[in-house]
Amino acid sequence: MKIHWYYKFLIVFLIFFSMFFLFNKNISYFVNNSSLKSYINSLLVSISSSDDNKEDSLINNTLLEENNNLKEEIEKLKELMKLKSTYTGYKMIYSKTIIRNKMYWYNTIVIDKGSSDGVKEGNAVVGLDGLIGIISNTTKDSSTVKLITNNDTNYRISGAVKKEKETVVGLIEGYNYPYIKVSLVESLKVELGDKFYSYGLENFPKNIYIGEVKKIKKDNYDLSTILYIEPKQDMNDINYVVVLNNK
Repeated sequence: MKIHWYYKFLIVFLIFFSMFFLFNKNISYFVNNSSLKSYINSLLVSISSSDDNKEDSLINNTLLEENNNLKEEIEKLKELMKLKSTYTGYKMIYSKTIIRNKMYWYNTIVIDKGSSDGVKEGNAVVGLDGLIGIISNTTKDSSTVKLITNNDTNYRISGAVKKEKETVVGLIEGYNYPYIKVSLVESLKVELGDKFYSYGLENFPKNIYIGEVKKIKKDNYDLSTILYIEPKQDMNDINYVVVLNNK
């Protein structure tokens, strides 16, 4: 425990006081001196009072921080509830991230809702600004979400660029910070700034916004087109999410 300066002062003072009176003949006078007694007593009271104030201040600061965190959670949940008008036809399961491994930051998260809450493998997971990932595993009380920024080669979500007269379909193939890489199924014309949405294969929800086309390149064999999509959803801030369950 860290010793405050006033404790150090008191210890030095008492040592000096003891040594001084060992060599003084008028010990009784100094010991009974009322002003000296008063000073020592006031010093002890001051130290005690200071400790009490520090403890009260610490408690108040902790309560204030907890209150602010609770208000922030409530506000974020209110914002998520506005998504009801966007994802009609789905049961919306509101959830919170409970585990995120720093070593695999862009691969997976674990949320606090599971099969007992109606979460199923394959359900889409969204945030305020778009698609976050897909449920890859569930337990009774929690679920693992594969993020759209996952580099797992066995993990694919289909998406599409919607043009005025056509739809260009592609597959998310990985993450090259800060872009999602998408391999196009068809080499149709795509332009910078085009919007990229979920395509909805295998009962996955359609038209969930993912992001915007920022770069366009050919693959190493110059056979297919690779899109670099900047996700709209901040993938570093996904503490609160919504699972979309087919009703």
